[in-house]
Amino acid sequence: MKSILLHVAEDAHFESRLQGALDLVRFTGGHLECLQTRRVPGFLGADAGGFAGSAAMVVQLMEDEARLAEAERQKLTARLQGEGVPFSFVEAMGEPGQTLVDRSLLADVIVMTQPGASGSDRDLAQALAAVVTHADAPVLAVPETAKRVELEKPVLVAWKPTKEAAHAVKRSVTLLKKAARVDIVTIDPTGSGDFPPLAVASYLSRHGIKAELHERTAGGGSTSDTLLATARELGSGLLVMGGYGRSRAMEFLLGGVTRRLLSASDVPLLMAH
Repeated sequence: MKSILLHVAEDAHFESRLQGALDLVRFTGGHLECLQTRRVPGFLGADAGGFAGSAAMVVQLMEDEARLAEAERQKLTARLQGEGVPFSFVEAMGEPGQTLVDRSLLADVIVMTQPGASGSDRDLAQALAAVVTHADAPVLAVPETAKRVELEKPVLVAWKPTKEAAHAVKRSVTLLKKAARVDIVTIDPTGSGDFPPLAVASYLSRHGIKAELHERTAGGGSTSDTLLATARELGSGLLVMGGYGRSRAMEFLLGGVTRRLLSASDVPLLMAH
């Protein structure tokens, strides 16, 4: 993972994902690409009787956006120069989720913030869901209160025989190679067909990665709670998993492992769809 894409915005939780991105850059020897998104004024395209008739107002708003972006860029540049990591900036016009998806074509990983239980920033939550399901790169979702991402610690791989989980494993190989230990965990396994946990361990072994297998039972609890309890038990610094195994609409209506983990996990999540 050498090309690390960071969602830059002055929200309350930017510091946690910036720190997570810095940890990842240092751990992999990578490059940090900072994506600044400028929103298109909502009234553009209105009829002639609306704001679209005021070209001067549109120009003023765009200029104001550009000045704010420049001030943000200068502030972050000074910070990153002090951190001593390679970085660059790119700017895009549009919604944050879509701009991150567009830039993911040449990114190895995208760093974003978990929305958390408070749901304090609905826009961030919606953007993260969109990026996980549509981006051409995995997402490192950092807890909103995290001080750092401890990538040197053991990594927990949450396995079930789905394409989403398989994508997460394949796209995390470079991190798994450097982990202190790799634990493959299955919750209430009911038969895995051609791809049991042992097949995942065999796949990783071909990359020089030795993994330990664990089975857990949720009992009366939830899969997400069992995963988090196992991560704490094993001292995991990262949880690798498939994201949104069913539609986001179904996750919203019925809940799901991805949605619950994003609201409750104190462990960073590396997700792929």
